[in-house]
Amino acid sequence: MPTLRLIQLSDLHLGAPFTWLVAERRVERQREQQRALERAVQLAIERSATALLIPGDLFDAEGVNAETMAFAVHAFTRQGCPPVFITPGNHDPCTTQSAYWNERLLAARGWAWPAHVHVFRDADWSRADLHTAPVTVWGRSFVSNAPAFGRPLESRALPPRAGLDASRVHIAVFHGSREAACPPGQKITAPFSDAEMLASPFSYAAVGHYHQTSRIEANGAVRLAYAGSPVALNISETGAHGILEVALDTATRTASIEPIVLDERRVYSIAADVTGAASSDAIDYRILDALQAAGVTGRDIARVKLTGRIVRGVRYAAASTGVAANVFALRLDLRELRPDYDLEGIRAREATTTEDRFAHALLAELDAEADATRRARILSALYYGLDAFRLREVTPAWEAMSAPPEEIEA
Repeated sequence: MPTLRLIQLSDLHLGAPFTWLVAERRVERQREQQRALERAVQLAIERSATALLIPGDLFDAEGVNAETMAFAVHAFTRQGCPPVFITPGNHDPCTTQSAYWNERLLAARGWAWPAHVHVFRDADWSRADLHTAPVTVWGRSFVSNAPAFGRPLESRALPPRAGLDASRVHIAVFHGSREAACPPGQKITAPFSDAEMLASPFSYAAVGHYHQTSRIEANGAVRLAYAGSPVALNISETGAHGILEVALDTATRTASIEPIVLDERRVYSIAADVTGAASSDAIDYRILDALQAAGVTGRDIARVKLTGRIVRGVRYAAASTGVAANVFALRLDLRELRPDYDLEGIRAREATTTEDRFAHALLAELDAEADATRRARILSALYYGLDAFRLREVTPAWEAMSAPPEEIEA
């Protein structure tokens, strides 16, 4: 048949520590990662896939523990598993010290990748032909975790067209950053443009690095796609997570994709307005209302941003166990939480008291400061000072305001 099925999986990050989860949830999440890989292999078998494509970051780091290595090496030994093509990424580069890509080091542990697993170990493009279909898979490996690592699709880096067998369909498997779709805060590594992809000799490219799905289309066909991470790896990774089934028509040399959800948990990013809350319990109730309104279930992961002005004197650092029990994991963002001090009223009146002179001095610093992080520190200092004047106490409450935003790790 001219149409082949391929399964695309990337950015699994086996061995990720999940430090953003509470300790008792971390091991459970790591096991869910492993089950995602097992499910991907099973789906490849059930759907009679011609190949399984893994464009980078199968592992989270250059070194993971022996149990994680053993699981990964043996995950593809299931009877009926199709050929597997792996291109190491920036998190798991193919270095001479790599315990899982260096065959000698792997053999020293008594392990070896199955014969049907092909690892692209070179920084330059190299080829591997499918024997059951007129398809050639091209791949390139990260050989260091250097962020730039060249432009994989620039003309001088590509295999020469004259050397490509015109009777075969050529697809690419690699790890890199599509410049037109880079998420905020994401590090650029091995960048490429849409124009470079469309000018390349590849009918389809399976790409890793971004943890959300995206694609490049041309003339009604998908030329390139990110599968995203099979399970959410960070509190910022909202939406569905899974793998792709790629339908490759070898007659027309065109591809289409179908997302397959593997992660049973969803990450939600929601806001809860706690204006006027006069106790920790009142804030908890607002959080519960926000979770319910968003449709968050007990299996899900939620990041809740608290906004608004709470009654001065109220201190809130964490949700109660009763609130946390409603989700698998809960992360609160307190950076926009404010006490109900009337700063504009203070600004408008003449500074005749020590309190007002203090507040005016910090408000002047705030007005003159452009850096967001330093502005947050000045504002938190202002609130602490007003607490001292009004409440006659200074207790930890506004540190989260100057905390840096979470970075996307990829």
